[in-house]
Amino acid sequence: MKNFLDKEYHPVIEDYITDFVEDTIEPVEREAFGEVLVHDDEIRELAFHAKGGKQLLEHFRKQTDIKAREGFIDRLIKRIANEC
Repeated sequence: MKNFLDKEYHPVIEDYITDFVEDTIEPVEREAFGEVLVHDDEIRELAFHAKGGKQLLEHFRKQTDIKAREGFIDRLIKRIANEC
């Protein structure tokens, strides 16, 4: 299987993955997206890796007293976007 990180996905798929990871996806859309995850190994792998990564970051944030400077998340998102 080709590395899912090497593939570009349609922005709609990326939005669904983001909503799935952030748990903001509507129930009907969650069910439909669940069907996509059942049938597409690469999208399923990407979605579950993203969800796991978010959970690890949240766990790390709760376990430490380290605080990022204000605006860190915005700078990180811009940097990631520029790398793609």
